[in-house]
Amino acid sequence: MFMQADFDGETEEAETQVTFGGREGILFAIDTSATMLEENESKECNLRTALEAIEAAMKNLVVGNQKDLVGVIFYNTIQSPRSKFEADSVEIVVPKNMSIILPMDAPSVDSISYVNNFYTSDDLMDFHNKYGCCNDATFSDVLWLCTRMFQKCGYKLQSSAIVVFTDNPLPHAANSHEYNQAMVRAKDLSQLNVEFSLIPMQENFDGTLFYREFICTAMDMDLDHFQLDTFVRDIETISNRIYRRNYRKRCNNYLKFTVGDGVDISVGLYSSIRHTKYPKSISVHRDTNELIIKKRVQEVYNEIEDAPMPLLPNQQKKYQEIGGKKVIFTTGEIATMKTLLPAGIKLLGFKPRAAVAAHHFLKNGYFIYPDEVRIEGSTQLFRALWQRCLEREKVPICIMTLRQKSNPTYVALLPQENISNDQEQIEYNGFLVIHLPNVDDVRDFDTFKPETVPEITPENVELYEKVIKKLKFKYSPKQFDDPALKNIYSNIEAFAFKTDGEQVEDTTLPDVERQDQKIADLVTAVNAEFGEITIESGSKRKTASTENGASRKVPRYTDEITEDQILAEFRAGREEQLTIKVLKGYLQQIGVSGVSAAKKSILIDKIRAYHNL
Repeated sequence: MFMQADFDGETEEAETQVTFGGREGILFAIDTSATMLEENESKECNLRTALEAIEAAMKNLVVGNQKDLVGVIFYNTIQSPRSKFEADSVEIVVPKNMSIILPMDAPSVDSISYVNNFYTSDDLMDFHNKYGCCNDATFSDVLWLCTRMFQKCGYKLQSSAIVVFTDNPLPHAANSHEYNQAMVRAKDLSQLNVEFSLIPMQENFDGTLFYREFICTAMDMDLDHFQLDTFVRDIETISNRIYRRNYRKRCNNYLKFTVGDGVDISVGLYSSIRHTKYPKSISVHRDTNELIIKKRVQEVYNEIEDAPMPLLPNQQKKYQEIGGKKVIFTTGEIATMKTLLPAGIKLLGFKPRAAVAAHHFLKNGYFIYPDEVRIEGSTQLFRALWQRCLEREKVPICIMTLRQKSNPTYVALLPQENISNDQEQIEYNGFLVIHLPNVDDVRDFDTFKPETVPEITPENVELYEKVIKKLKFKYSPKQFDDPALKNIYSNIEAFAFKTDGEQVEDTTLPDVERQDQKIADLVTAVNAEFGEITIESGSKRKTASTENGASRKVPRYTDEITEDQILAEFRAGREEQLTIKVLKGYLQQIGVSGVSAAKKSILIDKIRAYHNL
């Protein structure tokens, strides 16, 4: 059995996808002291704001990865009622003055609706009688409960994160026993690789009293690099902070970087930009909603047994047609031909930094950082190369093979330093991998050059420089959402929660009115220099006609089509342009059976036979 050989194989985008073991878990701990429940005139309080932000974050996590686990606990409560979502098989001893609201589990419609109903109810689901508020909870016990919930979640966790909402900058007095216990727990979090985030719920929150030392200890961070988020009440901003903090900087792959003969270091490969995928549609049974599992099987017909037989992979061969002849290859031979170089990065030489121009951009690149685990000493040699390239403004030129059977590509390693923008780091110390184009990738635009080029004066250029300067704006990816993706999730969310879907605004469309206002003082000068611009509407395409001039366009019919209409279409030779729905509807009207699964040609033959056409 021969099949057409695929020498291109999988695309590199598919090959760079790495499967990571375990799930991600995030646990929200909310301080429910009396100050968190103080309401203003519009019945807004910090507890409601925190729960609303958690609801938005849970929806973001559902979009990001439906298998992530989420939990919610209250601390500084008087009573500890059992959660309605807590399973009987999971036994967790809840410390005093704490309560589990949502145990660690994947976000569901029920859990998200429960959080929504909690903060939208007038009395917060009878909070004062059911939970109560105090200031007696020990912060070290809060962290113990969080780590215990991570351990008892029933899944292997790849990463864990704790997010605390509080308006109390000093939960315990300095140098007290409880203070020291909390710092011991911070060291435990660092050893367990549990991330910790703080969402301040009041203005002028002084993070230096307690949380500066705690967070730097838990996150293994230098005290000078500590920076606390400012207080905001915007739910979208808070939920985005939670989502950004919980996002792990995952390594796509580890490669061996050959700097010279016998000199190798290990580097980690990270994706700087990756396109967000649209949710996949899942086939279910129309009547029972059971999941339909598709399985592709290749079969051959056995003439001796008069039955099809499955074709196993080791029984298959592939071919490539060259010069009218089928050249046959085995699966192993194709794999050998695809493996041109072993996976890794090999240094070829250096070029000036100016040699890598913007028009050399081929596709999204990667970011590499040293990996000390696999080859000891990689960080020191990597840093020396990085610093030397920055000082001399040089760019290493390398050949990179991502994995076995992937095509090697020429890349430039662009050294970059830490750059922050609006209190957010956007570039890091390391090398940015830029894919260099081959000769076949460069397009020739000589054929598009016009024969005559209009003369342009320096005054014309200066005028349009002013226009461009007026229309410039500071770009940030956060300003633009994918309207199609946002519309899909908006409709899914509205269907799941039985609500009206929100109107999705297309942020990619330009603000024409604002543009007109900014260049209003230059329009007169542009018209004077280049003449008034007139936009001609494109002419509509003429409908195709037959030889006698009659239009071949078929009228749009509904299911109820008359006998005269169907005969007119058949006599005019337009029966092939009628839809299957119209043909079936007419045959059912005249009482012809056996049309439910018939093809279009059979439906046409039945009508011809019925009317003797």
